[in-house]
Amino acid sequence: MEQYTITAFENDGTIVLNDSFPAASDDEAKAKGLALLDEAGHLHKGARIVRRGQLIYFERCKLPGKLKGTAS
Repeated sequence: MEQYTITAFENDGTIVLNDSFPAASDDEAKAKGLALLDEAGHLHKGARIVRRGQLIYFERCKLPGKLKGTAS
């Protein structure tokens, strides 16, 4: 079993969940991590799941304002 870390954050970068859990595979870790996010009410916020520094899952924040091809 490997140890995985899950972190969820608000659009402003505030961390709202930072936890670790064991899983037998990356697929199992992704499923467990998404379940943890759902239980905590953070499913559609920015989040990442990592194993020993390797990114397993990433959901980017929905930043306010223009992002694509604008110089503001």
